[in-house]
Parts: sequence; C-alpha cells; structure tokens
Amino acid sequence: MTQESTKLQAFAMEMKKGFDLLQEGQYEEALRALKPFIELMRQGGAPHIRLFVSYGIAQFRTGDMEGFLETYGAVKEMKTKNDEEERLKSNLDQLFETLMSELEKEQDHP
Repeated sequence: MTQESTKLQAFAMEMKKGFDLLQEGQYEEALRALKPFIELMRQGGAPHIRLFVSYGIAQFRTGDMEGFLETYGAVKEMKTKNDEEERLKSNLDQLFETLMSELEKEQDHP
C-alpha cells in the first residue's frame, strides 16, 4: 500500500469513527470526531451530505441549535446524487421541523 493510500484509509477510518459514535448515541464525542472533517470540507468546498447530516444530528442532539441551523442551511444547498442522500436530507428536514414546532410551542406558552 502506498503512503498516500494509507493516509486516505486513516482519514476514512477517523470519519467512520465519528459516524459510529453518532449511531451509538455518543453525540458530544461524535461532534468532536466529525468537526475536523466538516472544517476541511467547508474549506475545500467539497460537500459530503452524509458527513454534514451526521454532524447536524449531533449538533441537534447536544442542543447546539445555532450550529444545527448553520449546518442545516449548508445541507439544504447541497445537490443530492442518489436516493440515499435524498433520504439523509429528509432526516435533517424532520429535525428542523421538530425544532420549529418546539419554538412555536414556546412562543405560544411562555
């Protein structure tokens, strides 16, 4: 294996670790694991829907609503390439709708 492919494999494994942490409900740890990849993708302008959706879910679950809204806005602008990506975006839409519904309830009953 070349040095470059070894680095790429290590990169992929670190990202997968973040996805696994999210699946396990370890949202704070998932945020920390995925954050460097989010920053890298933002700098490179290379949208990765699964990464951004996962990060957005972790933000939502940890109560970082401002960060969630920023990530949600970025995902809304991304073009999907397949049904899987469309489903992921839909999952984030559902969280956004939940957030808006909760905010509405708070305004109605302060």
